Amino acid sequence: MKMTILTTALCCVSSLIIAEKLQAQSKLVYIAPQDTVSKRLQPASSLNRYSNTKVQMNTDTRLLGAAVNAARILKDTMNYNAAKGVLITNLFSEADLQYVAGRGMPSVVALFEQVNKQLPQNRKIAFVTDSSAQVTNAANPLVLDSLRMKISAQPAQIDVNRQQWKENVYLAYMARDYGTKLENTITITSATREMRERPDLEVLLADGSVTNLGKLLQQQKAKGLNGAKAEQAAVQAFRMLTYPNSRISRGVANENYRRALLALIDLQESDFQQHIATQQLIVRMKRDLSLGENSAILNAIKNSSFFDANVPGNLGPVLLTEDRLADPIAIAKGAEAKAMELLSLTALHYGERDALKLYNRILDGQAALPAAETGDFSPKRLAELRYHGVEKIKSLGFGPDKTSGMRIADLVLVAVAAPELPQTSSPAASITLMKVGQTILASYSKTETTETKNVFLFGPRLSLGSRHTEYVAAYDPVRFANDSPVSQDGFELRLESDLYFSNPAKLLDKGVKPFIYPEFGIIFGSGKRRVGYEEQPYKGPHGTVPRFKQNYLNWGGHAGLNVGPVLVSIDATILSTPNAGDPYQRFFDLSQSMTYYRYSFLARVLNLGIGKTSAPRPWFLSLDVEMAGETNNEGTLARTHTQDGGTQIEGKEWQRAYDRARPNGVYNQAIATQMILNGDVKAAYPSANYAAAHIGIQREAFQLKLTAGLYNHHAIEAYGESKAEWIRHLMKNTFAGSGFAAASLTYNIGWKGRKEKYRTRTESSTYNGLSSDPKSETSSSSEKISGSLRNRALIMNRR
Repeated sequence: MKMTILTTALCCVSSLIIAEKLQAQSKLVYIAPQDTVSKRLQPASSLNRYSNTKVQMNTDTRLLGAAVNAARILKDTMNYNAAKGVLITNLFSEADLQYVAGRGMPSVVALFEQVNKQLPQNRKIAFVTDSSAQVTNAANPLVLDSLRMKISAQPAQIDVNRQQWKENVYLAYMARDYGTKLENTITITSATREMRERPDLEVLLADGSVTNLGKLLQQQKAKGLNGAKAEQAAVQAFRMLTYPNSRISRGVANENYRRALLALIDLQESDFQQHIATQQLIVRMKRDLSLGENSAILNAIKNSSFFDANVPGNLGPVLLTEDRLADPIAIAKGAEAKAMELLSLTALHYGERDALKLYNRILDGQAALPAAETGDFSPKRLAELRYHGVEKIKSLGFGPDKTSGMRIADLVLVAVAAPELPQTSSPAASITLMKVGQTILASYSKTETTETKNVFLFGPRLSLGSRHTEYVAAYDPVRFANDSPVSQDGFELRLESDLYFSNPAKLLDKGVKPFIYPEFGIIFGSGKRRVGYEEQPYKGPHGTVPRFKQNYLNWGGHAGLNVGPVLVSIDATILSTPNAGDPYQRFFDLSQSMTYYRYSFLARVLNLGIGKTSAPRPWFLSLDVEMAGETNNEGTLARTHTQDGGTQIEGKEWQRAYDRARPNGVYNQAIATQMILNGDVKAAYPSANYAAAHIGIQREAFQLKLTAGLYNHHAIEAYGESKAEWIRHLMKNTFAGSGFAAASLTYNIGWKGRKEKYRTRTESSTYNGLSSDPKSETSSSSEKISGSLRNRALIMNRR
């Protein structure tokens, strides 16, 4: 029950107490902790959630009206528990409390005097000393109150009510297995065993109808599968029925999981009876548990310090099949049943063989021995045990990872026990009307500030458009071609995203993207490649350059940096084509792949809103200009190489082919021809570049963009002379180049991300002209956010 400063302060001497209404006790239904934990906790923070509802409260004509209304509520004792009371905020409205607080302490005194005048003569509100204590309650998702109530409401001994005993063991197993998230798919090993030994086990289908494991197996055999494959498919179908998914509801999955585990408990108990080592262990455990306070098993569980750091403030472990701290006397009386419970739970988590190792170590006095030093478990198996026992607990952020040093007792503890809930009570308080008045004044002398801090935001977009690329075959090492053009026309699919490190509130206010941010993406494309389609085909020592078409594929990545209206980016893609049949065509193809790079400098000139400024869904017109350079590294000899040098020309692979065709420095056409026929040499493609303008029209998330530009096939002309001469040739050749056009349609998904809110609440009170020191409380929350932004441009007219 949540108590407050004010409800603790207002006590009734006779039969009236002003306090919070008792909430009706919830039904005995277990709600898994993953359904109650809304967010991950910060490392080393307390798992306990402490709550203290601070209640606020003040009289003239308005005060009289508030007092009359409060007295009317108090008179009707049928509407609240007279022993527990009623929440003070149910007696007075918030507006009345603010009014009272604004008039100071005398108004508080006058208010309660008026309330007393309106109550029956035998009832009144009085303020006394040493009459009450404030209780702080903590809510802890691993305490599992509902589960323990359910088990303790129907306790069962294995020899008296075996079915209920099994149900309690199942519920206790679920408590640990559901520690932080739903992971209730039965294992392949267990499912296979039940498929073979319990074909009559009935399970529910998605529509609620009933089938059994035998029928699931027959269904797979009817599909023509042989014995092993049919069983494997049936096991998979069985397991899918025990896990919530798009076809199986949580209720159906949990019920199937319950049936599977109950059947597994039966099979497990049968194993216990058949295995001599297990029978001997049960006898040892029963004898040990019957010792009560001297039990090695109970002392190992109680003395484990694993929960001390992971669940701060806990009072100690509670067996999952109990509703309070382990009682040595009670356990000693039911030693045999408790031995079976502990062994069953541990075997469900770790398997029977490992459970035997753990309990035998404890009974041999080695509970404090680190599990890694026993030699009982391989490193891989020990990692699995640690995950099964504590990975879920530490994933909530309960404290530092203590798994590396887990002891034998720790492994048993996390399988059979959970922490007890801490409750703290403050000493008896001195309650006076003056303290109540100070509380009211303090409650309405407060300030709240909120700071929003964002980690990062994504701005994804998807575009599909045409792509035109041009370059020439030149400077090849065997002099087959010189300036023979190659063009590619196709489509390109790009999935890209911006990455913002900005406050989302600022982004929404401005409606444009941040000044600096990176972007990245992936590229897929395909189309037609045309080789040798110049007006007068080049004729060299090896004849006319072939003219042919072939399909191409390209795939790769994109990265860029936006600074204001400027984008500097690079595309790196792999180009490949089918292997041409004719050796002279094969000389030009990309069957061995070519790495293609596009370096781009793009300036956004315009981004203008069209139409009325008040339009709810405006149109935007954009104009971008771009200068891009393109170069490549080719693959030769069935390998992809990254060659040296500023271009691929005169790289290592190129130089080897050049020297081979020129023994002793003299060109040998026969050798060069044979190299072409053998496929030992490939065409060389020098760098190209283009200049382009992009005109776009956008409404909401969709943008249509048209591109027109000019291609220059000789981007490296005069590169070796000087930078100034090279740039002069580059500009001249670009604006004298061949024209091209393209179009694309882009869908801007909008930015997505999370934001963290930090809220600080400061309270202080003023009494007789003196102010108390302010008290601050800080809390935080996280939420998903989204929005739509425009690109920055040199000229913009709409926010």
